[in-house]
Amino acid sequence: MKRKYFNLLIICFIFEVILMLLPFNLSKKRVLILHSYDTSYGWVRDVNVGINRVLKNKTHYFVRWHYLDTKRHPWREFKENAGKVARSMIDKWQPDIIIAVDDDAQEYVAKYYNNNPKIDIVFSGVNNELKDYQFDKAHNVTGILERLPLDALNEGLQAFSHIAGKTGLIKVFFIGDKSETVMGDEKWIKQYNWNPIKLEGTCLVNTLDEWRDAVDNASKSADYILVSNYRKILRSKGTSELVPPKELIDFTIKHSKVPVIGTNAFFGDDGGMLAIATSPFEQGTVAAKMAVDILDNKTHPKDIPIAVTSQFVVSMNDSRIKEYHFNLPKVYEASARASNHFYK
Repeated sequence: MKRKYFNLLIICFIFEVILMLLPFNLSKKRVLILHSYDTSYGWVRDVNVGINRVLKNKTHYFVRWHYLDTKRHPWREFKENAGKVARSMIDKWQPDIIIAVDDDAQEYVAKYYNNNPKIDIVFSGVNNELKDYQFDKAHNVTGILERLPLDALNEGLQAFSHIAGKTGLIKVFFIGDKSETVMGDEKWIKQYNWNPIKLEGTCLVNTLDEWRDAVDNASKSADYILVSNYRKILRSKGTSELVPPKELIDFTIKHSKVPVIGTNAFFGDDGGMLAIATSPFEQGTVAAKMAVDILDNKTHPKDIPIAVTSQFVVSMNDSRIKEYHFNLPKVYEASARASNHFYK
C-alpha cells in the first residue's frame, strides 16, 4: 500500500513539473536553421560553427535544423521536392524566424515567405542578388551576402608571383561547375577590376571531359587557375553520377601545368594546394546575431542593414605546397592553422 502511495506521489510530482514547464516551452521562440546542403559538406559544418557561437547559450529558443541536401542531388526535380517538404514542415511548425543558408534555400523555400507577417527571414551565403528572390521587395528579410574575397585573392596572387620572381602581366582563368552558386561567382569575377592582373577568361562545365579540356586550355593561356565550386561535375554526359570532390581536385592538379587556387575553404581538405576563401564562420555568426537582434531586441528586419562578406580565411594543403615548391609568406600558414584549415 505504501509503495502504491509513493508511486502515486512520484507521478503527481512529474505531472506538476510538466504543467510548470509547458507554458515556458510553449512561449519559446522557434528558430529554424535551413541549409541548402548537408553536414558532410565542409562549408556547412563551418557555417554551423558560426551559428552555434551565437545560439549555443540561447536556451530560451527552440532551434531546429533542416538540410535540403541539394549539393549531392543537384537535379531540378529533387530540389523542388526538397523545397516542398521543407515548406510543409515550416507551415506546420510555424517558426518565428528562418535562418536560410545558401542560394537553394532561398530559391526553393525562403522566398515563399516574403512579407509573411508571422515569420522573419535572415539569409546567409547568398551569391546572387536580392532581386533574384524578391528580397528587395520584402519587409521581413535581412541577411548577409556571400561574395568572393577578390581583393585578398588579387593581393595574394601578386605576392606569390613576386616571390617566385615572375615579371610581367599575371593572367588568371576561372573554372567551375554550372551550379547556381558558381554562376553567381562567375558574374562577380567578371565584374571585378582585376588590375594589374588580367582575367584571361572563365569556363563553366558539366562533365569531367569538359572539365579536363577547360583545365588544359587554361594551362596554356594563364599563370593561375581559379576554382570556386566543383561538386556538380558529372562523370560523363548522359549520366547522373557525380565525380567525388577529392577525385576531381586530384585529377585537376595532375592535368594542370599551372598552380590551381581555390576560393572556398574546403579546397584544401579536398586536396587543393591553397585557397583564399570567404569565411563560412562569418556567414553563420552574422546571420545568427541578426536573428537574435530580431527575436530578443524586437528589431524589425528592414532596420538591419544587409551585410556583405568582410572576412576571409586561408586554407592550405602542406603536402601540395611542398610538391609544387610554392613559397608562401608565413602568415598564410598561420592563418590556415588558426581557422583549422591546415591539411597535411
